[in-house]
Parts: sequence; C-alpha cells; structure tokens
Amino acid sequence: MLFETRYFWAVFTAQDSETVSKLRAIYDKSKTAYASSVSIYEVFRQTLEHEDMQVAELRATTIMKEFTIVDVDSAIAEEGAKIGHRLRIPMADSLIMATSKRLHVSCVTDDPHFTEVKRVWV
Repeated sequence: MLFETRYFWAVFTAQDSETVSKLRAIYDKSKTAYASSVSIYEVFRQTLEHEDMQVAELRATTIMKEFTIVDVDSAIAEEGAKIGHRLRIPMADSLIMATSKRLHVSCVTDDPHFTEVKRVWV
C-alpha cells in the first residue's frame, strides 16, 4: 500500500487512541508500506506551519524509517502530469496517484481526488 499525506497528518495529529489504533491497523495489514517523497515534503511543510522545525524533522524521519520511500522519477512525473491535466487536481495529489499506479498498489487516503487508483479509506 502507498500511504498518502492525509494518512500521516491524521496519525501525527490524532487526539484519541481509537483513531491512532485504527490507523495503525491499516499500516500493520500492509505487506509493504510505501510513501511518496512528495508526502514527506507535504508533512514537513504543514508541520512547519503549525509546529516547528524540530517536530517537522522528527515526523519526516519517522516516515523515512517506517516506510519504503518512492522518489518521483521521470515516468512518475509524466504520469502525474497526465493525471493532473485530466482531473484538474493539485500537483502533489497527481504525483502520489501516479506513484500508486506505477507500483500497482492501493492508496491509503481519504482524499476524494484519488479516483484513478484503488483506495483504502482512512
């Protein structure tokens, strides 16, 4: 499974243990847990807006330790551009969706933009 930015934001900002348990169960069920480097960027940036550099670095490090990171290469970039153009969605969503398609895995998200890949709803 490819875990999208909203999954990470939900994990890092959950206020109750039930939500954390539910999210952790999705991770535990995945055979291979992937994350796009784009999600690291988004989590880092959002954290800087709401917290500070130390928390942003900790969150990024956590993702990099627990997930197999998939960088955006030229094939993902091209597919992401096609998806973004076709669906008129933000670049980050397009690139993450293209990564999911490239890996042939479901995407863990609650984002309604993710219409071209199989989703596991958070």
